[in-house]
Amino acid sequence: MAQGANILVVDDEQVILDLFSRVLGTRGHKITIAKDGYQAIEEVKKGKFDIIFLDIVMPGINGLETYKKIKEVDPNAHTIMMTGYSVEELIEQAMIEGVQDCLHKPFDIVEIMKTVEKVLEVKKLEEGKT
Repeated sequence: MAQGANILVVDDEQVILDLFSRVLGTRGHKITIAKDGYQAIEEVKKGKFDIIFLDIVMPGINGLETYKKIKEVDPNAHTIMMTGYSVEELIEQAMIEGVQDCLHKPFDIVEIMKTVEKVLEVKKLEEGKT
């Protein structure tokens, strides 16, 4: 891919935001971070993202509710949920709502990169259809 993707990472843990910024940023992707769901929704209102990595369990508004609000702003948002908890019911509901995948913490950097490439391939195929 010649040009990096525009990626939003949403998590209430600074260490996760730093990890994604470092791993994806050094590979040419533009990373925007949000520390909670409310900030994520505002970021989506300001601009379009190729991929959104969204933590499920956050204070205030959880990832599933954040995802629903994001879909109101950008119905085509490609979102990957993230969790360090056993929240199978929330994950299942998120998948029903249209989330592409769910990554479990602690992350494997190779898994993150494969997920980014997979989502970008899907986007490329979708854009080819229009």
